[in-house]
Amino acid sequence: MIRRALDWWSEHPQLADALLAAAACTFLLVEVPYSEHTIATPGLLPVTFWGDLLAYASIALRRRYPVQVLALVWTLWLAGRRWDIWAEWNASWSELSTPTALMLALYTAGRWTSSGRPLVFLAGTLLPTLVTVARAWAGPWFTGGPVLPEPPADLYVVSFVTCAAAWGLGRLRRSEAEAVARAAARAEESKAQAALAEQRIRIARELHDIVAHNVSAMVIQSSSAGVALLNGDQAGASAAVEAIGHVGRTALAELRLLLGVLREGPAAPQPGIGAIREMTEWLPLDVRLRVEGSPREVPPEVGQAAYRIVQEALTNTLKHAEKDATAEVVLRYAADALHLQVTDDGSGGGERERSGTTGYGLLGIHERATALGGTAHGAPLPEGGFRVEVRLPYG
Repeated sequence: MIRRALDWWSEHPQLADALLAAAACTFLLVEVPYSEHTIATPGLLPVTFWGDLLAYASIALRRRYPVQVLALVWTLWLAGRRWDIWAEWNASWSELSTPTALMLALYTAGRWTSSGRPLVFLAGTLLPTLVTVARAWAGPWFTGGPVLPEPPADLYVVSFVTCAAAWGLGRLRRSEAEAVARAAARAEESKAQAALAEQRIRIARELHDIVAHNVSAMVIQSSSAGVALLNGDQAGASAAVEAIGHVGRTALAELRLLLGVLREGPAAPQPGIGAIREMTEWLPLDVRLRVEGSPREVPPEVGQAAYRIVQEALTNTLKHAEKDATAEVVLRYAADALHLQVTDDGSGGGERERSGTTGYGLLGIHERATALGGTAHGAPLPEGGFRVEVRLPYG
C-alpha cells in the first residue's frame, strides 16, 4: 500500500504537491494553531497565521518554481521573526508554520534545481545570528527600537544546520537520481550498441549467403559452359549460360531486397520455404527435394532462415563436393519444429568440417538456428559426403 502510494506520488508530482498544500492549508484553517481564535474572527488572528497560510499555499508550486517558492517562504519566515527553527519545529512540529515550510522549500530547491541561488537563501538563515550579534554589540543603540525575539543560547546556529541538512538531503536525492539516469542512459546505449552489432552480423550473414551461393553457382556454370563449347555441345553451353543469367538475376533481386531493408525497412517479403524448390532447380547440381509431414504456415523469420540454411548447405556442396555429386534436401514438418536435413554424397566432407571453424558457412547456419531457439549440426558421413541437420522451432 505504501509502495503504491509512493509510486503514485512520483508519477503525479504536480497533483501530489497541490494535495499536500491543500491538506496543510485545511489544517491551518480548521485548527488555527497557536491561537485561541478561529477563522470566523479573521481580524483577531495574528499576522503570522496568514504568513503560514501563504507559505503552505505556495507549496503547490514547489517543484515547478523551486527557487521562487523558496524566496517567498524565506521572506515570510524572516518577517515572522520565528527564527529559532529547531526549537520551533521540535516543540510544536504539528503546528504547521513557516519554519517547517522553509525546510521543505530548501529540500525542494536542493532536489529539483541545479541553480546556486538557493544557497543565498540558505546563507540568509544566518541573518538572525548577525542581527543578534550586532544588537549585542550596539547595546544602547537598539533602545526604543523594534522588539526582537530573545536570542537562543546557540545564536540560531542549530537552525542553520537544520536548514543546511534539509538542503543537503535534497542535493543527495538529486545526485542519486542523476546517477540512476546516467546508469540507465549507459545501459540504453549499450543495448543500442549490441542491437547495432547484431544488425551488422545479420547483414553480413545475408550478404555472405547471397553472394557466396550465387557466385559459386555462376562460376561452376561458367566452367560447364566453357567445357561444353570446347566439346561442341551447343545445347549444354546454352543451358549453362541460361542458368548463369537466372542465378545472376536472382542474386540482384535478393541484393535489392536487402538494400531496401537497409534503406527503408522490410517493404517486400524475403525468400522463404516456397523459394527452396526454385533454387534447387537452377543449381548446377542434382538436388532432390523431399517434404515430410503436413506442410503448414510458419513464421516469416523461420521460413527465411530455412531458405538461407538450405542455400548455404548447398553452396558448401558446390564448393567442396565433386561436380557429379548429388544432394538431397528434406523438409520435415514436426509438431513443434521444422526439421531440415541437407545431405550430399560428394567428397571433401572432412575439409568442410575443418573450414566450418574458420569460415562463415557452417557458422552462419549455426547462428541462424540458435537465433530462433533451434539447433544445428554438420558433420561428414562415414561412407563419404556431408550432412547438415537443423531444427527450427515454430516460435
